[in-house]
Amino acid sequence: TKKNINFTTNTDAIILEIDLFHFENAISNLIDNAIKYGGDHIKINLNYVPKTLEISVIDNGNGIEKNQQEKVFDKFYRVSKGNTHDVKGFGIGLYYTKKIIEKHGGHITVLSNLEKTTFKLVIPNE
Repeated sequence: TKKNINFTTNTDAIILEIDLFHFENAISNLIDNAIKYGGDHIKINLNYVPKTLEISVIDNGNGIEKNQQEKVFDKFYRVSKGNTHDVKGFGIGLYYTKKIIEKHGGHITVLSNLEKTTFKLVIPNE
């Protein structure tokens, strides 16, 4: 409701062969997670570098602990917040996102600290 979302890009247009339905769902999932779990400032960056598309979703939330960062891509995994889950979910969103990005020949990474969390997608575009 009171989230500030900023979009930047270094290109006017890019042609990429993708499964539009699944790719859109994967990107939407990252943005939805930033809105639900992140802070009040969200940045979405789309950058084209030679033969590669990079998409980053960055939020200024509380972050994800280092020992949980790679686990967030596991099927049914949810970051533990004690005995409560303020936001409903099944723990399959990031698993699904990772699988879709991999099916497109790319990869996804997460980098997080107490100030921000960045999910970065890298998709080859030969």
